[in-house]
Amino acid sequence: MSSIHDLDLKETEGSVIHPVIPLSSEKVNEHEIYLLENGEDCLIYIGSTADPDTMRKLFGISSVDEIPSQQYDNPLSKKLNEVINEIRSQRCNYLRLKLCRKGDPSALFFSYIVEDKSPGGLSYVEFLVHVLQQIQSKMT
Repeated sequence: MSSIHDLDLKETEGSVIHPVIPLSSEKVNEHEIYLLENGEDCLIYIGSTADPDTMRKLFGISSVDEIPSQQYDNPLSKKLNEVINEIRSQRCNYLRLKLCRKGDPSALFFSYIVEDKSPGGLSYVEFLVHVLQQIQSKMT
């Protein structure tokens, strides 16, 4: 997952793709826009209070209720297309692009936020610590 609301603010060295953000809902801010890809889908999450000017530049909308099915011809939208095309070029199959927002019935975007603690379970980090402890106990 990486942020895309700030594509025009951040320069990345040697890549159009911004640094990776951990897959945790704690890292998702409703004022921002994120790109998450899983090898099959390229999901763009638009926060419920994302900047209307950024949404207008990227998607031609001023609110998440107007999520479109196309992209627009302006510098910020072109940068987003560069990021998506770079990710697609690194994969062996063509990624499907899906726009997501808070409250979508499928909750597709948040189904990939795997580092969160699940009800009655462990977070990803807690699970890894547990596995490490199990391995260490078998080694002693």
